Amino acid sequence: MRCRKSFANFMLALCSLCTAIVITGCASAKWSIDNPYESVKWSKYEQHKANFHTHTTQSDGRLSPAAVIDEYRQLDYSVLALTDHNRVTWEWEVFDRDPESLGMIAVQGSEPSHHHHMGAYFCEVQGSSTEAETLENIRKQNGIAVMFHPGRYNWTVNDYVDLYKVWDELIGMEIFNQGDRYPSDRQTWDKVLTVLIPEKRPVWGFSNDDMHSEFHLGQNWNVLLMPELSSEAVRTAMETGAFFFVFAPEGHKGTPPPKINLLKVDRQKGIIRLKASDYERIEWISNGVTVHEGELIDLSTKTDVQGYVRAVVYAKDSGALIGTQPLRIQRHVK
Repeated sequence: MRCRKSFANFMLALCSLCTAIVITGCASAKWSIDNPYESVKWSKYEQHKANFHTHTTQSDGRLSPAAVIDEYRQLDYSVLALTDHNRVTWEWEVFDRDPESLGMIAVQGSEPSHHHHMGAYFCEVQGSSTEAETLENIRKQNGIAVMFHPGRYNWTVNDYVDLYKVWDELIGMEIFNQGDRYPSDRQTWDKVLTVLIPEKRPVWGFSNDDMHSEFHLGQNWNVLLMPELSSEAVRTAMETGAFFFVFAPEGHKGTPPPKINLLKVDRQKGIIRLKASDYERIEWISNGVTVHEGELIDLSTKTDVQGYVRAVVYAKDSGALIGTQPLRIQRHVK
């Protein structure tokens, strides 16, 4: 009986050892995953709607600054930038609107457009004759910038890559504009990410109304994840990528987009898990190609994830969607 028990214990230990070897073999691929949502406390952080591309009668918009502010406030936006062409429409009090009493953050902004259009934020830059001159002025004033609607231009991927490599102030690219006017915006974004992400140079994706009239209002927005509603928290979310982009073809009168409630990373196992509500499907995209569907992606089973992955969550039937920023992926095999 004692021999049988010893043999049973030996076999149990052997099985445990084999299991450990298998697990260790699978886990030997450690992962570096740069997660822009790493610092988000999901149970405590607030989600705020933001639009960073609007026009008023101060340039080529049809509505006054006060009317634009009121329209977005009625749709529960809590963050708004007025970005008139080559003009800083600032401050809101000049137009008899007080951001604090409205429960909103007014982001100082403009759209320099004597060259490739871009958004300039947290600065008084009105624009110069070249992209470099404008970005130099943004840098001097400690501002940040986003390239607008790249689908409008005949720039090559290298044109954008060169610009992002030089200017750290250039944090993002508009990937949805005025509905989905330029679907190639996202193609350009993915191509730029494919080059830059391996160099640890993220480019965040923004969705904006580019609002010139009430007909353009409310199809596009960004969801900022913040510990509080403040100008500092807005800028931090923009710079670190702690936000989602949204496109709702039917606007606020149609089916609302899904909500992302959690995104967590297991670097030991190479697993990214996303929790969402009110959705039909979740796609994971790398290098512009869908590589997986579902709430969980196991990178150890994927050979077609190159450099980064990002998720898009779709509502049923309406076409409304919400998307994440890219997560840089690097596999370490020992």
